[in-house]
Amino acid sequence: TDSHRLASRTAMVECPEELSFHNVVVPGKSCNELTKILDDDQNPADIVVAENQILVKSRHILFYSRLLEGTYPDTTRIIPQGSKTEITVSTKEFLQSIERASLLSREGKSNVVKLVTLPDGNVEITSNAPEIGKVTDILQPKAMDGEELKISFNAKYMIDALRAIDSSEIKASFTGPMSPFVIRPTDHDWMLHLILPVRTY
Repeated sequence: TDSHRLASRTAMVECPEELSFHNVVVPGKSCNELTKILDDDQNPADIVVAENQILVKSRHILFYSRLLEGTYPDTTRIIPQGSKTEITVSTKEFLQSIERASLLSREGKSNVVKLVTLPDGNVEITSNAPEIGKVTDILQPKAMDGEELKISFNAKYMIDALRAIDSSEIKASFTGPMSPFVIRPTDHDWMLHLILPVRTY
C-alpha cells in the first residue's frame, strides 16, 4: 500500500500448529527482489521467521531480509463493505481501454482518466490533455448495476492493478465519485485492489 492504493492477496500456507506468526512486515523492496529470483515452478518454499529477520528457502536459493518493526495497519477498515455501483468487465478489454486513454493522459501532468457510466449500459473512458486533445473510448461491460457514476483516477494505478490480476473478468465496486473503489477478480476472492479517486474540479 501507499497513500493512494492498496493491494491484498491471501494465500494458504502449511504451518505446524505449534508455530504461528500473526503480523510480520516485510519491506516491499525485499518482496519485489524475491519475486524476481524465485523459480517459476510449483515447488514449495520454506519460510522461517526470526525475531527481526525472515528467511525464504527454495531448492537453489536462500533469501534473507530484515523485518520492519511494528505491526501492519488494519487495512480492513478502509476497504468498503458495500457498493452503490458495480461494473463487471473483461480484464483484457478494460486494461486495453485504460492503456489507450493513458497514452494521452500521461502527456499531461496528472495521468488522470475519467470513467462514466452511460444510460445505454456502456462505460465511457476519457482522458484530456488541454494542449493536445481528448481521447474517448466506449467499453461494453458484462454487467452493470446501481447508480450512475462519474469518477476519475490515476491511469497508472489502474493499469498496475489490472496487470496483476490473473483472471479474465473483474468486478469494480464503487461507493461514490470521491470514495475509494475496489477491483476484484470474479472467479475467486483472495485478491483485491483498492484505488483512491482523483478530484478533477
